[in-house]
Amino acid sequence: MAHAPLSSETTAEARDRLRLALSRFYKLEQFDLFFTPSLHVAQVLLSQLFLRQEQARNQTRYAAYYPVTELNILPAIPLVAGNIRLVPHVELPQGRIRPLRDCQNQGVTEASESFASVLHQRLIDEAHLFVTRLDRHAEICGDLVLVALRTHDFSTLVRSELRLFEQGLSLAATGEALRRFDDPEWRPYNAATVDALSLTAPLPLDSCHQPGLPFASFSVPASVISTLTDAEDVVKWPQQARLQLNANVRGSGRKSVNMTHHLCRRLQSLLSSGVKSEKAPGSAAGSGFGPESEPK
Repeated sequence: MAHAPLSSETTAEARDRLRLALSRFYKLEQFDLFFTPSLHVAQVLLSQLFLRQEQARNQTRYAAYYPVTELNILPAIPLVAGNIRLVPHVELPQGRIRPLRDCQNQGVTEASESFASVLHQRLIDEAHLFVTRLDRHAEICGDLVLVALRTHDFSTLVRSELRLFEQGLSLAATGEALRRFDDPEWRPYNAATVDALSLTAPLPLDSCHQPGLPFASFSVPASVISTLTDAEDVVKWPQQARLQLNANVRGSGRKSVNMTHHLCRRLQSLLSSGVKSEKAPGSAAGSGFGPESEPK
């Protein structure tokens, strides 16, 4: 099925086709889907939406106790943009999975580190509302954020207002996202999973991430982190003295691929290169290991 943008379709039609494609690839039939250009914009829109809903509830509540002539002086709730907290489903750099109930009790679930990963099924089974970037594990595009509301948990009014908000946004990445689905090399999920791992050389290290995530996290001195070569799969947190190594294996979502051994070798190579560069500045960094494919 071709997904690329059509020259004759409207912006609204392109967004609707993107919604259908995402629903099919990511099992989102029970959700109403909306788009924003960034997490910040999603936070602002949801904040305004829920504050308006709270205002409406307060007006209804006060209306039962005040005469009609006094309703125009009801206390107003300040419409402060961004006051709803985005709560990460996966905490970084600690590498911990936060229970979705806790996310939803504290704010809106930010699922960029779980959507389209080995945690995806848990997310769509339990979440009522979440926001996620579409570049992290889905590898669709970097300038588009998905807002997903479980349809039966939110009123038609709430969803209609959010759709009106979305219609006023410029979403230039819609076409890029649709074209991505037609790439024969693209697969919708990151199937990687990483267990606990330990290293004895060149440095003794034990991972501190929660096993089963698509990355490994380590407590590493900032002085060591500064010697490490930058790479796409390396995330440095020098202020927290943490090092994160990401694993990425493209798949269909039907099976996971254990990448613990691969990351152990990758970490050993990375640290060996760092030790060499610290001892002999200017020496060439060691090469990493290439990505693996999901077994068929």
